[in-house]
Amino acid sequence: MSEPDRPVDPAGGSAAASRHPGRLRPLLALASLLPLALGAGALATIDPPALTTVERALTSAEAGGARLWCPGPLDPPQEALGAGSDADLAVVPPSPAVDVRTVALEPTSSLLFGRISGSETRLEEDGTVRSPSVNAYGEDEQPLVVPTVSRDLGASVHTVSGAEDTLQVQATGSEGGRPVADSVQTTVTTQGDYRSLSMSRCLPTATSASFLGVSTQRGSSSQLVLRNPGDRPATAAVQVWTADGPAAMAGRSQVVVAPRTEQRILLESIVPGHDQVGVAVEVIGAPLAMHVQATQREGLTPGGAEILGPLDAASREIVVPGVRNDQSAPTLVLANSQGEDTTATVTVLGTAGALPDAGLEDIEIPAGAVVAIPLEGLPQGDHAVRVDAAGPVHAVVRSEVTAPDLPGDTIGSPVDFALAAPAPALRTHAVAALPAGGPAGHLSLIATQDTQLTLVPIGADGSAAEPLTLELSEDAVQLVPVTELQVGTAAAAGVALVPEVPGVLHASWAQQQSDGAEGQLLSVLPVPLVPDTAEAVRVRLAE
Repeated sequence: MSEPDRPVDPAGGSAAASRHPGRLRPLLALASLLPLALGAGALATIDPPALTTVERALTSAEAGGARLWCPGPLDPPQEALGAGSDADLAVVPPSPAVDVRTVALEPTSSLLFGRISGSETRLEEDGTVRSPSVNAYGEDEQPLVVPTVSRDLGASVHTVSGAEDTLQVQATGSEGGRPVADSVQTTVTTQGDYRSLSMSRCLPTATSASFLGVSTQRGSSSQLVLRNPGDRPATAAVQVWTADGPAAMAGRSQVVVAPRTEQRILLESIVPGHDQVGVAVEVIGAPLAMHVQATQREGLTPGGAEILGPLDAASREIVVPGVRNDQSAPTLVLANSQGEDTTATVTVLGTAGALPDAGLEDIEIPAGAVVAIPLEGLPQGDHAVRVDAAGPVHAVVRSEVTAPDLPGDTIGSPVDFALAAPAPALRTHAVAALPAGGPAGHLSLIATQDTQLTLVPIGADGSAAEPLTLELSEDAVQLVPVTELQVGTAAAAGVALVPEVPGVLHASWAQQQSDGAEGQLLSVLPVPLVPDTAEAVRVRLAE
């Protein structure tokens, strides 16, 4: 007997499968996962793509040429120049002329290493030795037609004589970088109400500055000059220090200096009647060219003038060379711009070392105050002053030279004064431009330990004399007169200084010259540090 036919599921399965669906579903699920597993296995056999490293862009920025701003001629306030009805008593204005000398060296010049040798590898296409270019510009931004002179030593000298203008100086290395350069302005008035000599340094613009040692007594005038050579406005915050502490500025603390303009602040209008004052300036916006001009008269007797550049930052250890003791004792002026009182010890150094009877200990300097200390009993001649303070302070030393009496019963002995500023400790080398007004003066040296110094005189034509080697004793002042810095038969236009031990030598140039009538004029300028611009600065560009 035949087996009956089994019923067939309409979906294609048997009736038995329809009756037991739970047995088939796991098999179907497993079968559906099989393609996915095979695909994953295939992907696992493919190598992952290589990772891409994203680097931020790097570049380097090297220091460009040096742009320097000179203070310009001595310019007393118009009120002081006002002529009276008596022509014989009318004020005679100071000389409007300035001399500016710039000495610039290639960073690779052998003179900065105390040797005289021309380069044989760093040459221009025509075979000449590379040397910096120096240009001077007037207030109208027009260049002066003054040649830059150089030889084969990588040194350039640029001298402007008798310019009646406020000059700018651009010094650029042969490859567009910054040379080792110094630029000094000299203004001389040999007679009249403003009889004086003033040396000042041409400097780049800055956003802070401090000045010290000027007077606001009757007969004195001190002006803070703020010049904005840029295209953006600047706001200067000004604070004056006195012996009584910080002055109440009474709305004078904020000074807006528009682009391409100058602002002058008469300090005697803020704090009249003070023998010594200090000034601090902080700038927001465009950096400014800043200096202080100080003039002095006692009745009809000229009392000298100075144009002062900014001081270095306050310090606990200060050395001031170029202190002159003539017929009146020099005066040390200390300022404490900090918020706490401090004390200082003062040592006076001479050619034989420290002067034991001239030292002072535990000088109290109140917070925000200026303290003036006469240095009595010094022998005639040149000295240096060392200040060791418990906190950061500023210091200058005022020296005076007195000329013979002028004719007339109402006029006494003319005086010229100099404010010697601290000299920084020189590193591996330095260069100093010497005044263009004539051969006079001397280099004043002081070392904090025994050391050796090599001096290389630089001529006005870019040549050099044989190096001069000096042995310096600790704390003993050593003078090098201009007659020992000759280049051929002419006085040097500049000098390169190469100390054996970095950080122990301080130097200033003291210019003392005749007024043409048996009187002497005096000004002192420290030898500056060479900025650290040899290495390029690495710059990482942001995303």
